[in-house]
Amino acid sequence: MTITDSATLQPANPDQICLVAIPGISIELSYRVDSLESIPAVGSEVLVEVGRSKRRGWIIGYQNKSEIVDFSKKKKVDHQIALFPGNNFESKTKHQSDLKPVLKFKPACLQSQTQLFQWMSEYYGVTLAEIYDTALPQRVKIPKTFFQVQITTTGKKFLEDQSAFEKFSKRSPAQAQLLTQLAARKTPLDQTVLFATVKKKSGLKALIDKNLAAYLPYIPAIGPTLIEADTNSEIKLNSDQINAITKINVAIDEQHFNPFLLHGVTGSGKTEVYLNVIEHALSQGKSALVVVPEISLTPQLLSRFTKRLSQTPVVLHSQLNATERWSAWEALLRGDVRVAVGARSAIFAPMQNLGLIIIDEEHDSSLKQSDGLRYHGRDVALKRAQIEDCTILLGSATPAFESLLNVERGKYSLLELPERATQSTVPKIEIVNFAAIRKKDCPSENISPELFSALKNTLEQKQQAIVLYNRRGFSTYLQCETCTTVISCKHCSIPLTLHQQGNFLLCHYCGYRTKIIELCPICRDPKRTLAQTTENDHETSAKKNAEPKIGQLRQRGGGTERVVEELGILFPAARIARMDRDSVSNHKILNELLGKMHGREIDILVGTQMLAKGHDLPGVTLVGVINADVGLNLPDFRSSERVYQLIAQAAGRAGRGNHPGRVIVQTFQPNHPTIVALQTGRYKAFARYELTQRKELFYPPFTRLLRIIVSAPKLENAVSYAKKVAEFLSQFHTSKQTAASNPLQIIGPTPAPIERLRNRYRLHFLIKSNSVRLVSELARSLSEWQNTIKGHKDTRMALDIDPYEML
Repeated sequence: MTITDSATLQPANPDQICLVAIPGISIELSYRVDSLESIPAVGSEVLVEVGRSKRRGWIIGYQNKSEIVDFSKKKKVDHQIALFPGNNFESKTKHQSDLKPVLKFKPACLQSQTQLFQWMSEYYGVTLAEIYDTALPQRVKIPKTFFQVQITTTGKKFLEDQSAFEKFSKRSPAQAQLLTQLAARKTPLDQTVLFATVKKKSGLKALIDKNLAAYLPYIPAIGPTLIEADTNSEIKLNSDQINAITKINVAIDEQHFNPFLLHGVTGSGKTEVYLNVIEHALSQGKSALVVVPEISLTPQLLSRFTKRLSQTPVVLHSQLNATERWSAWEALLRGDVRVAVGARSAIFAPMQNLGLIIIDEEHDSSLKQSDGLRYHGRDVALKRAQIEDCTILLGSATPAFESLLNVERGKYSLLELPERATQSTVPKIEIVNFAAIRKKDCPSENISPELFSALKNTLEQKQQAIVLYNRRGFSTYLQCETCTTVISCKHCSIPLTLHQQGNFLLCHYCGYRTKIIELCPICRDPKRTLAQTTENDHETSAKKNAEPKIGQLRQRGGGTERVVEELGILFPAARIARMDRDSVSNHKILNELLGKMHGREIDILVGTQMLAKGHDLPGVTLVGVINADVGLNLPDFRSSERVYQLIAQAAGRAGRGNHPGRVIVQTFQPNHPTIVALQTGRYKAFARYELTQRKELFYPPFTRLLRIIVSAPKLENAVSYAKKVAEFLSQFHTSKQTAASNPLQIIGPTPAPIERLRNRYRLHFLIKSNSVRLVSELARSLSEWQNTIKGHKDTRMALDIDPYEML
């Protein structure tokens, strides 16, 4: 049976049945469309009846009534989904003697997107319903007052015809006044602003009916204007930027799949390249999509884009409410807006005539979804560009090793920006061997003499500093001095982190929090807290010093809170702020914090990896890294790559303005290959070294990985289910192997590094293969097999193709 696109069908054909994917139902269902005035396109959102309820679904294709499979007469039906184009797949559609009709339908996405969703379903081994449900926003009714208004091209031309406009002004003065007010603004106007001087709202409706004005989606506030230089001075491009822009623009004109890797040092002007090529795409009548790894980067980009481009981009990210999200989506779907900027999920935006996709900071692990549908935004973007025959630009100062290898293999074209766009230079990294410094010689627990001296000099020069410590909280954990017990989360097998601000212990994985305790619950009474400690707990000072308490808990490690406290003691006059997930809960707070940095209201900014995410802070001349070893020894083959990228990105915040920058990195492992590579700045050589190691160990990008995580509230249930998974894998492996080759490597089941998470025990498998087809086929087979297993209600199995974390 071949699924047919609705474009080839005639309306009201009684023999044609549409196939509908519905969330929560593992097979597609059949419905009639003969009662509708026109045939809905594939990808349309529909309202259908399932049993006694009405459900939301999406049309994924059409078939003839004669092709519907009657499962009541078949014991087993083979189900194969074509991973690669040119093959057909069988529909698991239940036979119904009286098919129900589609009740309503509306466009939900573009036809080109349906091809992308089909590929994602096949590659990641999930149902189409899950893809659509993840990619498309919830449809909501948007009141007209929610929209902004902008003059149209027709309206601008009408204003230029002075004779016609004068007649129009005499006949319809309210409409003329509205049109003039719209023309005076380059950006869309809120209707509340528009009607501040003109009270007749009917005039706006008349302008829209005449196509002189148009509604645009409401664009949420993007925070403080962070970049002013764009409008105050002319930006001069260097030869490397001009070369990159020229080559990308040629590719846009060719309208073919053209992937570029833009490898530019921090501060090399990658954003200026983005702006120029977006302007070119718009001039050619095309649209452009920009994806960033974190919403923290969108205010900065939007601020520059709004000033430079002919239209205000829409923003798409997780903190939009349902109305804002659907408003932006619908405007893109209609083609009212041709530029979108957003985080990972923005890759699904319905861009009309897409000519350019930009993935900023393409190396960032935030582009990989860590739960639910575990897709990688960069990989999906590449496939979308291939399907839509458009140019894609991957930009980074520290590209992913996979991208560097694709350049070497000739799959990507390399564009390089080896120097900063301004007169400043990339600062060299100074390494401080913290293990060789005597504790008594340090100004504080986490600050070396070298970093203290540099911070003091920076403050004296009225400049700003950034201090990176990629750990939240005040202490990493509490440990008993008597029995060495570590106070851990009662829901997860990881230590609780002490947070001094708020006086609590917090699990950074499940969010569990509790009061700080003083005495070990194993050795002493667990109900005694610091706040409840009395004089009876303490005898004489001499006796207390002579005989330490049994079960006394000590703080181990540190975090951003502790560093802020230490710096506050060392530099009492300094204005110190913190940027981490605890202090920055939403993008509004983040925008305010960045605004203060630009306004020189903060002297030292302490934070985690959030502050290394591409922020342009001209006043920062010093970057200090407290402990470069954090994350270096995790059980993850990408750990060294991530540490290099994080520190290099953080170092790039220094010296971007008029003063030279300095970077001081504290480490206990100065001879580690990652630290040595950071000091020399030889990223490509480091990548070659790491790739050699991965090739020998059969890790990506030389192989494909599938991680299988089995979890259950009880350990024995997780183990029991894992055994069944192991049996299935063994059978699958046996059926696929040949005499000449062993196509799969199966590792596990073994306890996950975080064995217990959110009250669930976890075991995992790691599957290695050099065959993309085989890994995807295995994922699909596991998904289908999972639906047939009985008696394991509380057990879950998660599949992660191309995993980016192993914890």
